[in-house]
Amino acid sequence: MLISEKLYLLMANNHPKPEAVMSQAGYGMNAAVLSDLMIAGRVAFSDDPDSGIQLIGAGPCPDPVLAQPLEKLEKKAVTTLGEAVKIPSLCNVRRVTDSLAKQGIIEYGAKSLFGLGKERVRVLNDQIERQIRHDLAAEMHGEKAAGISDSAVLSILQATGKTHQILAEELSSMSEPQARERIAEIAQDTPAADSVQRTVATMNVIITSERLIPTAAKSSYF
Repeated sequence: MLISEKLYLLMANNHPKPEAVMSQAGYGMNAAVLSDLMIAGRVAFSDDPDSGIQLIGAGPCPDPVLAQPLEKLEKKAVTTLGEAVKIPSLCNVRRVTDSLAKQGIIEYGAKSLFGLGKERVRVLNDQIERQIRHDLAAEMHGEKAAGISDSAVLSILQATGKTHQILAEELSSMSEPQARERIAEIAQDTPAADSVQRTVATMNVIITSERLIPTAAKSSYF
């Protein structure tokens, strides 16, 4: 499962409007899709010590969730991670929900009043979200080692200031400083099997230690 898909399910809270989720996530979904592009081998860090990034690989990206953000990055010619995460709607949230719908995890329902607006979304299989939460809780409490994908999810939640809002039950026994310390530890210690995973691991460390992603606004949705 893509990192952007995991983050969407955690932040959706069964809310029917994906655009509202995207708005409340701030730049978190952008960071998630950048991590997905890194895992896909299309984005890497350059030798620039100031978080410089570069596009790698050639040809179109077969995954529609990643194809549009890759095209935007190519057109923008961004040079740093900080610039990339702030590109408006770099992550197309409807591409994320389309992918989740194909997997049978969510479904599209009726449009808003009078048939106007965009289709709403309903979660069909909440077992996926429950498993994600179970894994994150186990990793945060040191009961299992975090993989690179979960490490990215936790790092993004921390960077956007959403950790305790989104994982309130899972982190009920942890203070915010304890959670920050644990996520930083996970970001530093998560094993990376290859150069692609090392790129994501580097991003996780950067976003948990530097103010590259603006903190998302608090919301009553969560």
